[in-house]
Amino acid sequence: MVNCNDTIRFSEINIKGNAQMNTKGAVKATTWRSAVAGIAVSVLERVRVWQESARNRRMLEQLDDHLLKDVGMTRSDLDRELSRPFWIGFPPRS
Repeated sequence: MVNCNDTIRFSEINIKGNAQMNTKGAVKATTWRSAVAGIAVSVLERVRVWQESARNRRMLEQLDDHLLKDVGMTRSDLDRELSRPFWIGFPPRS
């Protein structure tokens, strides 16, 4: 007998690899504890990325024009970057 409070079945969601396919293509049961833990880890990772992005922008703000040129940015590039919200990451380098 399966304890309903202890098991959740996910048909299409794979939370950090906890749900696994068996040989017949059915999804194995994932406990709610591991699902919550996977979500918590994802949230904490996202917050860490946001903090790192905000910290990098603060550090760039302190650079003078000569150092900005060394990293390939102008003052207008920096102003545009500083106006972006913290949850938006840095653009990829081309």
